[in-house]
Amino acid sequence: MNYLESVVYIESLSPTLKTPCLERVQAFMTETGDLHERMPVLHVGGTNGKGSTVAMLDSVLRRAGLKVGRFTGPHLLNWNERFHADGEPIPDDCFAELATRVRRLSEDFGRRHPQFGPLTWFEFLTAMAFFYFADSKVDIAVMEVGLGGRWDATNVISSPLACAITNVDLDHTHILGDTVSQIAREKAGIIKAGAPVVTAAEGDALAEIVAAARASRSAVFQCAPPAAVVRLEAGARAAADPLFDPADLDRLLPALERLSLAGIHQRVNALVAIGVLLTSGLTGEFPGDQVAAVADGLASVYWPGRLQYLPDLRLVLDGAHNPAGARALRRALDELFPGCRRSFVLGCFQNKDVARFVNYLMADGDRFYACEAATRRAVVPAEAIVELAGSQELQAVECASVAQALDRALSERRPGDLVVATGSLAVVKEAMIHLGWGRVEDGAAHTLMNWTEVAGLVST
Repeated sequence: MNYLESVVYIESLSPTLKTPCLERVQAFMTETGDLHERMPVLHVGGTNGKGSTVAMLDSVLRRAGLKVGRFTGPHLLNWNERFHADGEPIPDDCFAELATRVRRLSEDFGRRHPQFGPLTWFEFLTAMAFFYFADSKVDIAVMEVGLGGRWDATNVISSPLACAITNVDLDHTHILGDTVSQIAREKAGIIKAGAPVVTAAEGDALAEIVAAARASRSAVFQCAPPAAVVRLEAGARAAADPLFDPADLDRLLPALERLSLAGIHQRVNALVAIGVLLTSGLTGEFPGDQVAAVADGLASVYWPGRLQYLPDLRLVLDGAHNPAGARALRRALDELFPGCRRSFVLGCFQNKDVARFVNYLMADGDRFYACEAATRRAVVPAEAIVELAGSQELQAVECASVAQALDRALSERRPGDLVVATGSLAVVKEAMIHLGWGRVEDGAAHTLMNWTEVAGLVST
């Protein structure tokens, strides 16, 4: 298969099965050499911020001189974005060769094991990641959970150096459960015996994570903003586990000030990343200056479509897609762009709590341009978003597409307005394409700007 044929094949695979299990992907990985057990792994889950945390860990570890494999999702413009080795996305020809190889192995596996069948699409991608990292001879892999945790294909990892659960909120309730406790229980399924757990979760979610860690006899560390990583007791063995020196944390905390990603929520994610580095013992193995590696790594993180500001257009691209994401986005906008009125280009998937999303996002004077992304997933009709905004006495107009909504928002904004494209990564993707981007790296220079200067640009 060539690259395009590979993409078509992957998109044709079954997205999931009615009864989730890990047995199929575990059996497949075992039959193909247990590549996932041959490299150190950091495993990152959570409701929001897990991709950002993976990107931070990747950047810091590379600054420390390690060759890092990074697996994330979803992608924005190209499937290659999901697989990085040493800071670069997988090339098209390598992607095609790898997909062809995994397809042959998967279909052969399915024929020999009819009780399992071939890999589903996310299992296929997870297998591709481990094959690619093995081929690339990475020193360490940083893996993002796809959905939930307990039954996610990445949970084939049996002995991570550490795992992170960034936070827990209501999302994917039709799959994971309709309470924070139920969702936390699913996400805590990535906790493994002896591996430290780092989280910024609170309340009932934290209680579930601590309970799961206690059952696995794993140490739990809670990140408490603005600058604390606190050890929590979680089982009889925990007290005997090594504990990082608090002085090490104190030395690394100033690195947060150089973080290239904006927003208080990203500072929390960065604190989780620092907690993972410390509790896993990785910082003690950095060959050079630990503080410089962490600071330089955080200063050079690029994670597109997350509070990504384009100053020439006074436009923010942000993939917030659930109420917790909307709340974090609103807080970041108020922090970074005080006094600015917002025009939101908004489109959401059908399985999201759009009413709460809009409620967390809105403020007096805001204007909404409702749209529908061109995607195979069910989306909320633009008309419904307009009605919802109207019920809150907000100005809203219905648009035929993301491109039309973006053009109207940019052309109709008032002096001092900020335009924000959000509601799903599908909206962000279409906005990027409409702006003429061929790959996400086309916007890197904007994201790495100094955010103090950016706020000044917007407010003037």
